[in-house]
Amino acid sequence: MHMLGFGINRAKAICLEEQLMAECKLSTLATTIKLRPRYAETDQMGIVYHANYLIWFHEARDALLQALGVDIQQAEAAGYSFPVIKSCCTHQSPAHYGEEVTVTAVPVINGTGVTNVARLQLYYRVTAARNRRLIAEGETINVITNLEGRLLLRIPDLFENLVRQIETAYQKAKGTVL
Repeated sequence: MHMLGFGINRAKAICLEEQLMAECKLSTLATTIKLRPRYAETDQMGIVYHANYLIWFHEARDALLQALGVDIQQAEAAGYSFPVIKSCCTHQSPAHYGEEVTVTAVPVINGTGVTNVARLQLYYRVTAARNRRLIAEGETINVITNLEGRLLLRIPDLFENLVRQIETAYQKAKGTVL
């Protein structure tokens, strides 16, 4: 499926298009970071090694959470962990050593709306900064566990602001502001 873009004005169109696929990308909450692949991240041909995209996804996810007011170190100190339970990446074209890229992370909500299950699904888009050439797209799903690794079925109060922002963006994208 072709992504329409990340502009704030496009959120409603994206959501309506995505509802056909039973999910909604909350583009109004998108966070973009810029990276310049290091030599150590490439193979002999100067092409970024495929596993590094997951590291870039992690960096974008952390930037998104920070932008939404989540202090990961504070959450970990409070006894929470964020294991990845699913990750995928589809490579469209190579990224090269020294070529500036942008990595955008966007929260995704399934068609049933925001739930109280402690999970975070994100969509990622990697593009060349110079010409917006699509390099890769991907997805991760994180859950929240306690430090013993037990899955939390309810989202802890520490994440109340994050949940409120996601719910508000979802309602706006659907065209039914609370």
